[in-house]
Amino acid sequence: MSIDYQSSLSRLRARRMGTDHGKVSILETIAKVERYQKRVTTDATQYTLGAMQEVDPDYTRVSNEEALRISEALRSGLTTLGRSAEYLQQGSVPANTHIRGASDVDLLVILGEALSYDATGCLAATGWYIPWYGSLITAVGDLRVDCEGILERRYYSATVDKSKNKSIRLSDGSLKRDIDVVPAHWTDNVTYQSSQLRRDRGVHILDKSVPITSMNLPFLHIDQLETGDRATDGGLKMAIRLLKNIKADSSRRIDLSSYDMASLMWNCEPSMLTFHHGHELAVLLGTDQWLETLVNNPTFAAGLQTPDGIRKVLDEQTKFTALAAIAAEVAALRQAVATEWLPVLKSYTFAIDARSLLESVAIPG
Repeated sequence: MSIDYQSSLSRLRARRMGTDHGKVSILETIAKVERYQKRVTTDATQYTLGAMQEVDPDYTRVSNEEALRISEALRSGLTTLGRSAEYLQQGSVPANTHIRGASDVDLLVILGEALSYDATGCLAATGWYIPWYGSLITAVGDLRVDCEGILERRYYSATVDKSKNKSIRLSDGSLKRDIDVVPAHWTDNVTYQSSQLRRDRGVHILDKSVPITSMNLPFLHIDQLETGDRATDGGLKMAIRLLKNIKADSSRRIDLSSYDMASLMWNCEPSMLTFHHGHELAVLLGTDQWLETLVNNPTFAAGLQTPDGIRKVLDEQTKFTALAAIAAEVAALRQAVATEWLPVLKSYTFAIDARSLLESVAIPG
């Protein structure tokens, strides 16, 4: 069953305004009309425009301010304990691919006392690093315990959920956003030792249930998405937001994470997603064609890598089923939009198919 776009428009607005999680009151947003709502009146087309549009910068600013507030509280508390750390965001908010006005924030708290490094790197060869002889897993575990205590003391009216294996969940109370505090340590790989660019630096995130740390390259992921977005004049991130909203509104089970969907679209040929002012429907068409290509060529799809190069995008069999599901939803949306534009199609004095129509339609505003 495909999406009911009329009812989905209210859910889309609630997500974008932050009323879906109760972080922003309906009274605060009742008079707020976004640009996509004024450009067209038909349901499927308006849904497409809204699903692609970035979240209002005012809402994103609040997310960043809340992350900074938690960072400062942790910095003060850890300094009192004689500890140091770095505080950086990862995920969809800094990548600007988030779809919720009240998006959760992922805040990395990165151990300041020690790190791991590749002994074959150029800096290691010069004796740059001082070896750490203790257990980094224990060190990050201790950092987590300290962070838990600080958050419980500073935010006693909030909910501090310590049950998650990889993060401390902070919610309610005076917080305007939910914050996931993620303890980690740096890992300096060969590439980073050569470039000295933060985008290349890895982090090891603690999973306390094992316990073990797993390596991620969150800043390379964000950087690669930014590079891809520039190559498409904004079309890549539009397509990523579109998929994330479609998944949120679909009645189908779609077992693809935000990371997976961003990675799928990052692999798309830039010319298929290039955005020209007013031509969002061409981005919808390119997204539809790309997903159709992947569904029809599973061997090719299986070879796609994530932007950070850590793994294959479709690294589990269930993800191929999910790919087919999200592709079907995008195809249904493309067909619904084309149907809304049939009067335009019929006004042409020469033959034009529905796909070509979507490529050529320019929506004012």
